[in-house]
Amino acid sequence: MRLTRRGRRVVAGLSIAFGVSVAAATFAAESGGPGGGLELAGSTTVVVQSGDTLWSIAGEIAPEEDRRAVVDALLDVNGLSDVDLVPGQVLELP
Repeated sequence: MRLTRRGRRVVAGLSIAFGVSVAAATFAAESGGPGGGLELAGSTTVVVQSGDTLWSIAGEIAPEEDRRAVVDALLDVNGLSDVDLVPGQVLELP
């Protein structure tokens, strides 16, 4: 099989595009892309109000996510050993 000059350019372009796609997918997987953990857009902190619980905060910041996973992420990110919150406490969001 013999490729023309145009054919070689097309094959080279497709090879480069494939390589870039694989690199982007690898980077997304390594940096916590879809399925790699909880990602939230918007504010990076929340101030605890009177009556707030980790469960209620999890429901507000990620309503489509499994609340148990969000609560676990909140505990991990903030280095909390239990679920007791104090009004005025600032929590970092995962």
